[in-house]
Amino acid sequence: MARDSFIFYRSFYEAISELPKENQADTYDAIMQYALNQKEIELTGISKAIFSLVKPQLDANYKKYENGKQKKSKKEAKVKQNESKAETNVNDNENVNVNENVNDNDNDNVGDSCVDGLQEVIDFYNNNIGFLSPYSLKILESYAEDLSSELVIYAMQISVENNKKTISYIKAILNNWTKANIKTLEEAKRENKKKVNTDKQIEQRNYTEDEFESLYAN
Repeated sequence: MARDSFIFYRSFYEAISELPKENQADTYDAIMQYALNQKEIELTGISKAIFSLVKPQLDANYKKYENGKQKKSKKEAKVKQNESKAETNVNDNENVNVNENVNDNDNDNVGDSCVDGLQEVIDFYNNNIGFLSPYSLKILESYAEDLSSELVIYAMQISVENNKKTISYIKAILNNWTKANIKTLEEAKRENKKKVNTDKQIEQRNYTEDEFESLYAN
């Protein structure tokens, strides 16, 4: 179904800007057609390669868009149903219960994606680390299933703070947490704080030993 708008990330622009001029227009057009009209244009060569990397993000955003429309439609249907019951002189107490049920069901529908919070994981990676390839997306999705999306996002945050923005570094953090049976964000933060303190102690000890040796070198 045609859409009026979609999210275009800086990472898309940076990847396409590296293409030869003759390929940039084709890639932009392919992205627009797919995101707005769900029409996939046949591409070749480097334009096809770039579009294949962008496509998973477009699919994820479209799924989020569709879920949002479904929730809105359900809510509107329930509101109309509630209004209809009110017109047939349903008593005030029954009307209150209907309203409460509408709110409860709306909350239950939050997060209809197959992995809860996966969109937030994708957005954090694209906005803070770089372009998310299909391979990296599958890796992060599998960790989000076994652990949680907030732990995956926290692992990515650590990688950014340490200026080691690679999927292998993020995997190493998450693997360590899995081995340590860490399940919550609070546990992960305690573990990271302990590691930071240990690393500082090692750095200080090495500096003291080096300084000590330099005294006897003169």
